Amino acid sequence: MKSLRYFALWLLSLSCSNASAFSPLLSRSNFGVPISLRGGDQLSQPAVEPTGTEQTPEIPKKIRPTPAVTKTATVPGIAAMASFFTQALNAYTQQLDKNPILTKSYTSGVIFGLSDYIAQKIENGSDKSKKMDKKRLLASTLVGLLYFGPAAHYWYEMIFALLPGTSLFSTLQKAFWGQVIFGPSFTCIFFATSLLQAGEFSLGNWARKIKSDLPGAWIAGAGFWPLVDLVSYSMVPVKWIP
Repeated sequence: MKSLRYFALWLLSLSCSNASAFSPLLSRSNFGVPISLRGGDQLSQPAVEPTGTEQTPEIPKKIRPTPAVTKTATVPGIAAMASFFTQALNAYTQQLDKNPILTKSYTSGVIFGLSDYIAQKIENGSDKSKKMDKKRLLASTLVGLLYFGPAAHYWYEMIFALLPGTSLFSTLQKAFWGQVIFGPSFTCIFFATSLLQAGEFSLGNWARKIKSDLPGAWIAGAGFWPLVDLVSYSMVPVKWIP
């Protein structure tokens, strides 16, 4: 009886040992890893491949903001005016290169006539009884056209040839000689024109007018024209003066 009991216990222990050997196979059969069996044998399970339904999540791309498009409104009137002045300036520059004396004479005539017109408007004020002095207006225009334009052209060419450069010292020298020579000579010509306009011109009257009026006119102009000369001599090209 004891031998049968021992034999039954041996069978039971053998079955338990075999069950414990195969239990890892049952528990790890779905993981695709090699399983060690008793005796050194290995059993491997193929890895489960991912199905087609699984998708890799896409990484969102940075969306760059679309730059705002600004529309610049072009005013037709301003564009046309700018084009007109550009063409006029180019044409005037070409005339200065081709006919400098004639172009400067026309320019001086227009400036002198317009200046006298504005001066008479200011002098008359709101008094409607006073009319525009056309003879005076014409005389001023002729002085600019026939004298100042050509004389200024040759004067500026001469002074820049004698005193070249645009340094401060050179500019002060040119302004000084302009007030000593060119300014008074122009004033004397203007005195003669005014006497001719009044029908009172004579060498004696002209000399007396120069003696009486020139110092005051020169002092009055000394507070304005030297500043104009400094700007002209240092910043404006020779061919653009006056």
